[in-house]
Amino acid sequence: MMPGQRICTTDRINDLTSRERTFALWLLMLAVFAIGTAELLPMGLLLPIANETGVSISTTGMLVTGYALGVVFGGPILTAVTSTLPRKTLLSLFLGIFIVGGILCTLAPSYEVLLIGRIISSFAHGTLFGIIVVTAKDLAEPGKEGRSIAMIGAGLTVAVILGAPLGTFIGQQLGWRFPFLLITLLSAVVLLGIIKQIPELPRARGVSLQEQMGIVSRPAFLLILLVTVFGTGGTFAGFTYITPILERISGFSSGSISVILLIFGVGSMIGNLLGGKLADRKLLPTLFGGMALLSVSMAIFTLTSHHKAAAVVTVFVWGIGAYSIIAPLNMRVLQKAGDAQELASTLNISAFNMGNAIGAFVGGLVVDSPLGLSAIPWSASLITLVGIILTVWSVMLDRRTARTV
Repeated sequence: MMPGQRICTTDRINDLTSRERTFALWLLMLAVFAIGTAELLPMGLLLPIANETGVSISTTGMLVTGYALGVVFGGPILTAVTSTLPRKTLLSLFLGIFIVGGILCTLAPSYEVLLIGRIISSFAHGTLFGIIVVTAKDLAEPGKEGRSIAMIGAGLTVAVILGAPLGTFIGQQLGWRFPFLLITLLSAVVLLGIIKQIPELPRARGVSLQEQMGIVSRPAFLLILLVTVFGTGGTFAGFTYITPILERISGFSSGSISVILLIFGVGSMIGNLLGGKLADRKLLPTLFGGMALLSVSMAIFTLTSHHKAAAVVTVFVWGIGAYSIIAPLNMRVLQKAGDAQELASTLNISAFNMGNAIGAFVGGLVVDSPLGLSAIPWSASLITLVGIILTVWSVMLDRRTARTV
């Protein structure tokens, strides 16, 4: 990019009105909603997919596992090899790839084609999330970066509490292909909006792949990624088994579980927005406070899960804590990424997914152990506590480095 072009592009961003910035962020949030909903869709539709494609339920489950692996490993690789492209081009390109994957899923004549469509979508997923986070930060007004990241993060929260359940309902009523079609159409509308409404964004100076890899392979940066893995891993260790806990320990009926999960979702929305706003003022205190709230609320759930009213209140606070750390974690990574912003952000998305996988795996080990289901909350709390310890280590490393400079 020529110097003159970059100045012009920067001026274009500075000239954006508050309404134009907000509209652009809404487009990015819708993209996150579509991607997040598509990721979760097969979970509620495993049985109808298995019945139509003629494969076992366990084989159908690969639609979830394969997708997660594609996000973890495919995203960083594709982000690295496309790092010289303009950011708006990357947004359009990978959203287009995501749409191609959605079309294959919608029209798949066999399970194999459906799996290919899912893997194609998953490769786009990781890169898109990483670019969207960086774009949201750059579109923000000065001092409001955390709020912008939280705004687009709300798209994922809505996908969890509304998009996926609604997609499951539609799939059960109209066939499993229909929700894939709707998400693909929504993605196409968002793509047109991005092409028309989002300006070209300035990139950092041309950075070689070797330089980027040097940045993201530093021990200090890898430590921050581990904070994401363990900070979020605790949530997934507990939340994966929240339904059996509420039914078997708290004594709730299966029909009331969806209401309690909605309460968790409301808490997560509040936590997401609050975390973004506070992170703009005090990043590290917000991150520490959010993880402390998350760890304590899950530990307390060990006791309150035996009492219905107390369990509901704790689940609400748990939701606040779990999502209050999302924006601070993203900002912390971008703060340390230097000229490898997109690659670093995509690696952080992989870290979120790795935390999901590790948390669910550890939760399964606890359930199958003599400790049983009742030990899930405090075990999940300990995972997040590891994240807090790693954060302390990261801050100490920063201070040590600053003293030697």
